[in-house]
Amino acid sequence: MFRNYVKISRQVMNLPNGIRTITFSEDEEVMEVLASHVTGMIGRVETGRDPKVFIQSPTLDILFKRRDQIATEIEVTDKGIVVVQTSKDPEVVTALQTHAGEVSEMADRGMEAVHEAMMKRARKRSTN
Repeated sequence: MFRNYVKISRQVMNLPNGIRTITFSEDEEVMEVLASHVTGMIGRVETGRDPKVFIQSPTLDILFKRRDQIATEIEVTDKGIVVVQTSKDPEVVTALQTHAGEVSEMADRGMEAVHEAMMKRARKRSTN
């Protein structure tokens, strides 16, 4: 996905209680990988299987810890993968919206966005 990010389009709508995202690629192979990744990651969150990879955003920590506070709907359509995630917990809503923005940055700029986010977190840690 990181190599083929230019083939991915993404729309995010922030809802009062969460997010609605549509992620799509006209490339069938990329679309297949996207569908697998999205359903796999949502499954990981729902079952609490946090991979704790070093490039992971802190927003995922919140989502894994409070996974029982997230309602998720996934639909694969001809327009892409539609995901709606909502919560009654305001901090979870903020984390969902922040994470959706981070994913959009990756879809727009690939690993460059991931590296920038990691550097920002490293600088922040070093000043605290």
